Amino acid sequence: MIDPDGDGRKPSLAEIIEALPLKLEGERTTLGQLLALLGDHATALVLLVFSIPAIIPTPGIPAGFVFGTALALLAAQLVIGADRFFLPARLARVNVPHRLLQAMAVRLGPKLAVLETWLKPRGKVLSGEGALRPLGLFIFVMAVLIALPIPFGNVLPGLAIFFIALGLAQRDGLAIGGGLLLGLAAIAFTAFILLGGWWLISDWFGWGSSPTPSL
Repeated sequence: MIDPDGDGRKPSLAEIIEALPLKLEGERTTLGQLLALLGDHATALVLLVFSIPAIIPTPGIPAGFVFGTALALLAAQLVIGADRFFLPARLARVNVPHRLLQAMAVRLGPKLAVLETWLKPRGKVLSGEGALRPLGLFIFVMAVLIALPIPFGNVLPGLAIFFIALGLAQRDGLAIGGGLLLGLAAIAFTAFILLGGWWLISDWFGWGSSPTPSL
């Protein structure tokens, strides 16, 4: 777990995000190193950090596919009740650009600090231990949507996981509920894009249209 000040005090989520570039100095950082630094038992923190690349532009790597795949595997481990997170060796070796960590710290750190002032323990039904497995299944669906190559299709599911992770970290059922609503919007958006694309392709190739009877 990251302790930015080294004083043994439990840091806020914003402080952890802002400390990442300093803790992972150098141009080469892997997903495995990032997971190890965050702590493989820190469920909410890991989900939060791994959801951020789906929200902010990440040039240089296929962020949606890489982090969507990682989130899907982590969510599956939540569903089966695993004691700790792990990533397959091949995925753990994927490089994370240092500029992504810097963007997370500079662009999201201050905003996260403001969000944290609004969070408080409430809504035990959604934030309790019993909700982890159902939420893990929902996060798995969001992770699959993030991994799909749909333009702008990873933002809503990324935000959904982000707010669910925030709620889990602070035991705030309202934040988790907001994440669930964003997730439902993400499902609707993806369905609209896929169905619209299929309709255009079908119309272009004339699939499903009945031939005009000759006179």
